[in-house]
Amino acid sequence: MLTDRSFEILEAAIREFIGSGEPVSSSRLYERHNFGIRPAMIRAELCELADSGYLEQPYHSAGRVPSNLGYEFFAERALGMEHTAASAEGLARLLRRGELTELLEHLSSRLGIASVVGEPAGAVYKDGLEALMEHLPWGSRDAMMGVIKDFEALDERIEEARSAFEADDFLEVFIGRKSPVTRSDDLAVIAGDYDVGDTKVVIFAIGPKRMNYEKAAAIFKGLKQSLRPHRNQ
Repeated sequence: MLTDRSFEILEAAIREFIGSGEPVSSSRLYERHNFGIRPAMIRAELCELADSGYLEQPYHSAGRVPSNLGYEFFAERALGMEHTAASAEGLARLLRRGELTELLEHLSSRLGIASVVGEPAGAVYKDGLEALMEHLPWGSRDAMMGVIKDFEALDERIEEARSAFEADDFLEVFIGRKSPVTRSDDLAVIAGDYDVGDTKVVIFAIGPKRMNYEKAAAIFKGLKQSLRPHRNQ
């Protein structure tokens, strides 16, 4: 059974991997974090986390990297942090004015991801494929082509998946093939709904699984706060 310390170590390991892109070892965690235990005990915790499906070992004697389950855990923690919200008044103004192209350009630039807006009438605006491609770790041509095809198919898939986003006031994350709008296992998607007057739009951040979930969550939550009715319009 995983303990609070296990999840603390898991969170630190995923944050380290997102920052460096390198498999994370027990010695590195010991040097950079104070868990109150020795490297051998950290190693044992990492083994248990791997056995539980949260971490993977790319090859023998390597450090650990997050699995899809590990990314899901980390992203959901980031979305659930009550105190985390970034200032997003500028993005809110663009959204209120209907300046969606500018909104997506800012979002893609700040997060290094592709960004998409879906409107109730079926219109889809998207931007940031180049930013997304720059931040993906490429292993094969097929993987690269899969991401490009996902981006090209977003208009159709968002329309097909519209029923998945009918709930009010949601902010969700989808890792790999769990996403209703992408098929590549190399991608993660954050989706949130936003009320603009009488219209609800859905904004998607589509990035590598190594995306900065904490920064993305802060921006998405900050935008929700900026659009609440009690704010000055």
